[in-house]
Amino acid sequence: GSWCTATPPTNLPTTSGAAPTTSTVAPVPTAAPTVAPTPGGGFNGDPIILGLQNQIFKFEGRDGAWYSNISNKFLQWNMQFRKFDSCPADENMFVSGISLSIDFENDKKSDILIITTPEATPECREDPDKVCLGEGTIHISLGGGQSFISQPGDYHFGNMNRIVAHNTYAACSRKWHDYDVSKNDWRHLKTLQEKKPLQLLKDNKSQMIDATECNRWIDDRTNQNDLFQQKGKWSTLYIETESVSFHVEYRRSDFFHRKCDFQSLDAWMTKVSDAMETSADTWKGILGETKYKIYDGQGQQITTDRNLLLHGKDDADYEVDGPFSAEFAAATMSSEKIVVSSQ
Repeated sequence: GSWCTATPPTNLPTTSGAAPTTSTVAPVPTAAPTVAPTPGGGFNGDPIILGLQNQIFKFEGRDGAWYSNISNKFLQWNMQFRKFDSCPADENMFVSGISLSIDFENDKKSDILIITTPEATPECREDPDKVCLGEGTIHISLGGGQSFISQPGDYHFGNMNRIVAHNTYAACSRKWHDYDVSKNDWRHLKTLQEKKPLQLLKDNKSQMIDATECNRWIDDRTNQNDLFQQKGKWSTLYIETESVSFHVEYRRSDFFHRKCDFQSLDAWMTKVSDAMETSADTWKGILGETKYKIYDGQGQQITTDRNLLLHGKDDADYEVDGPFSAEFAAATMSSEKIVVSSQ
């Protein structure tokens, strides 16, 4: 629970993404999005787990706790839950933190931490010309929580790792999409193949809340070259590493409509390496277990019953001690269900 704090993190460095004084504000809707996503491997909203084999189920969790989402030799993906008391009783738990430990098997482990805070950092709150992600309420650490970045930008770190972060016009907020399997050896990709931030935004426009309206906003950003100067309450993050890539959408309630005052991180994988996809190493964790289809006695795939889909009967079976912990009870549990591998 120590990571669920009302105090903004310290040591937030300023970056080259600092904003000029002529930034614009991207408007946002006044309520949480209601568009039902297509299952594709991740979590969103309250939090609903969207499985890797078209499963969909709710995972309750505990306020302030961290849970293992995917655990294998390539990736440890944990998520933190936070309860928002102003929201309806059965819809008041949201994902407020994400941690990613990547590529430990190659001795090049990167620890990425994304956290949200109820209040903005002082520099974002006090300087009206400062452009901050989510108005200074979402923070990214590329070094396991030692220091944080709160400004939009295109950040490269470690070995072939990258995070692109910018504030988002509501119409451009992504609904969902499945992940692709990369057959390439990512270590040998040329820098020229790296997509520009605006191209990342343009990809999969059909999955956006309003593709037509978003396209006009993208054209403006292209013509004015000011994507990283956009102010706004919502933010988008693209995370690219050798083994796996992610898309993260940060959404908040509107300040003037506090019926349900929430902060939410929706995250899903957009690409995994062929090595990770085909590895004999079992995927564990809440989402990891959904890589394998489970059938009932009549041969029908089980897609919605959380108690039948997951090895651990209690949500606490997936709880870890902190953002970068990889130990949880369900990791050693076996299933007696009829399981068919995704391979």
